[in-house]
Amino acid sequence: MFYSPILKFRALEDGAINFYAGRKIHGWFFKVLKEADAELSNELHSNISDKSFTVSSFIGHNVSKPLEVKEGKTYLVRVTLLEDRLFELFTNRVFEQNLSSELMRIDDVSFAFDGFVIDKNHKWSGVTSEEELFSLDNSENIITMKFFTPTLFRIGDLHLRAPEPEKVFTSLLRKFNKYSSIKLNEGLAERFREIKILEQDVVQKKVYFPGFYLQGFVGRVVFWVPSDSELLVAANVLSRFAFYSGVGYKVTMGLGQAKRIESTERFESEMND
Repeated sequence: MFYSPILKFRALEDGAINFYAGRKIHGWFFKVLKEADAELSNELHSNISDKSFTVSSFIGHNVSKPLEVKEGKTYLVRVTLLEDRLFELFTNRVFEQNLSSELMRIDDVSFAFDGFVIDKNHKWSGVTSEEELFSLDNSENIITMKFFTPTLFRIGDLHLRAPEPEKVFTSLLRKFNKYSSIKLNEGLAERFREIKILEQDVVQKKVYFPGFYLQGFVGRVVFWVPSDSELLVAANVLSRFAFYSGVGYKVTMGLGQAKRIESTERFESEMND
């Protein structure tokens, strides 16, 4: 199963967060895991690539700008978990070991943990399985994805900051096959270059860390997939899996947060414009 719970944090004072908050939230998450199971935490920490979780920055706030925090206000964070054992460990820590006593401090601001929800009706929450992903309509050859936080790909010492189809889908394939009991054909990675971009509406955005910044693209990308059954199934499954896995570099700190926009959602969006 793949999980996306929402965590609620209440600010204990006014303040400002000048650098990207996802880095410190990631550190808080690891601290919680270590207190729950030091061995598993160390295992995750030593796993260099394709870790089985992501942690977002504060949902709904511009990650490229300093954040003004207001005392008493609730701030939301999304965690995604790609392994049942990790979900069970984290929820046990939340519900049975009184996580509300753990403060999270970012710069000069303290936050108290104030709740946990997993709800398919929430835009950023949900649960799915490999079987469910394969049971959906996987025959669409026009796939729209929206990238909500800066997305980039690391190639050696270089960063690719464009929505190149081969990089997007290879990133997803590698992670899917690592954590799914149903495997996709690894050889499809060679064919992802056949996927084309029909339309894109993206801009470049930066996230600032102490002493450096990372830059990536955000926005909407429409992909066209050749009408080959195996390639179509893979692209459709992976585009939906992106909601749980993230795409590209530094996803464990909330970069590369992406979501497939279904055809019904596109229609509703057009109707509401």
